[in-house]
Amino acid sequence: MRYLTKGIFNNPQALPLIIVTIISIVMIILPLDARTTVSRIGTLSFLYPFNQLDRYLSRLDTIFQSNRILNRRLDSLTVVVSRLTENKYENERLRGMLDFEPHVPLRLVPSEVISVSFGYPFKSMLINAGTEKGITSNMPVITPNGVIGKVIAAGHRSSTVQLLFDPACKVAACVQASRAQGIITYAGNNYLTMRDVPIELSALPGDSVVTSGLGGVFPEGLFIGTILKSGESEGGLFHNILIAPGADFDALDEVFVITTSFSIPR
Repeated sequence: MRYLTKGIFNNPQALPLIIVTIISIVMIILPLDARTTVSRIGTLSFLYPFNQLDRYLSRLDTIFQSNRILNRRLDSLTVVVSRLTENKYENERLRGMLDFEPHVPLRLVPSEVISVSFGYPFKSMLINAGTEKGITSNMPVITPNGVIGKVIAAGHRSSTVQLLFDPACKVAACVQASRAQGIITYAGNNYLTMRDVPIELSALPGDSVVTSGLGGVFPEGLFIGTILKSGESEGGLFHNILIAPGADFDALDEVFVITTSFSIPR
């Protein structure tokens, strides 16, 4: 036995063979029933980790498939929620347009914005109303929050609108409080400027700026925006006025085209 132990330590590679040999001898010596029981126990013990691994992998596959189904449902619900949210905002906008009542007798044709182009130097948009609804060139286009431009070309069912943010667009306007008159043009970014307002006339931050009615395109009294800053020009003869437009040019969805206008009584 001492030599056997010494041989095992000297040659550890033979240990598995010795163990198998001993197990084989024991299995030969044991009765048939005992051998069957031992074989079954050994087989089950050997296969147990693999059975557990198989169950674990099956559970993982089931979880993975469930997650795929849930993710698909989540994606579908996300689309539905997005559409419902957009419908909600559209209903709010349309409700606001229905509630919009100008203080002057104007015939307003509602229309939807098809596209907006802010390419340099021209800034315009396309709407889904044209001559079929009585729209022609030089008709003002507004939102409930303010003027946004005028029609420059009308097709049968669509029209092109020149926006106030187009450098070529000019609108005769006045400071509502002082009646100081000037010309509205684009100032860059999301601002407008009012030119040719004499320095001796009042134009204060917070004052509203409206259309003056001069020029024959825009009726008098349409809201354009609010004065943000007012200072002297370089020559000191005129105001240098910066205006925040009332309309949100980054969110133009529905607009009104004014097809008939009348002078506003003072």
